Amino acid sequence: MEGGAVRKNSAHRVEALVRGSVAAILNVTGETWTELGAAVGLTTDTVSRRQKGTSAWTIADLGRLGDHWRISPSSLISGPTEALATLSTERVKSIRSAKGLPTADGVLVA
Repeated sequence: MEGGAVRKNSAHRVEALVRGSVAAILNVTGETWTELGAAVGLTTDTVSRRQKGTSAWTIADLGRLGDHWRISPSSLISGPTEALATLSTERVKSIRSAKGLPTADGVLVA
């Protein structure tokens, strides 16, 4: 490509950063695609397509994800390291506790 032209129909590297951020947070919270979809108003199939890269996360999706996890949507774009750094321990404990999973300190919270 000459002159910095952008190819149509090609994924931008930022999409991989967002998918990585979502995957990293799901790993920490223990949420499934189904649970995440329910929390942000998407179907499991839509979350699946977003995470597999067959369709991109929208700006509105990033806003809803940020609201759900109580982080800035921009941290999702920055990648997994930034996204995890901004995710509060209390939010992780809250999500894991609601699922009956051990919290980060290994103790179940009833």
